[in-house]
Amino acid sequence: MELRQITNAVTKTLVIVVFWVVLLIDLILEPVIEFKEIALALVKAVVLSGVFWLLFAMLVDTFLKTILLDAKEKKVDRVEGGLSYHVTEPNAEELAWLKAQEKEKEEAKKNES
Repeated sequence: MELRQITNAVTKTLVIVVFWVVLLIDLILEPVIEFKEIALALVKAVVLSGVFWLLFAMLVDTFLKTILLDAKEKKVDRVEGGLSYHVTEPNAEELAWLKAQEKEKEEAKKNES
């Protein structure tokens, strides 16, 4: 399961967006932009990004766990599961196919040598 990696990626993306939105809106609303205003806008953006990091981490983690539990409850197929593809365990057929693909790659490397 890649639940933690997905949670971190989505959270980081949202936090970066919040940082730039806060920074740019704060600078756009300033009548005169000097070093003091830029520094204050950066501080505001960093503080709000930190607060939103915690909020988004909790929300995204809860959201993805809900998707995972729902997918397990309904026994969703990974191919037809949408987002649940990334967080559900592969079935036996898929594992066998992945092993066959790895063997083909290894044989291709041996033949190239």
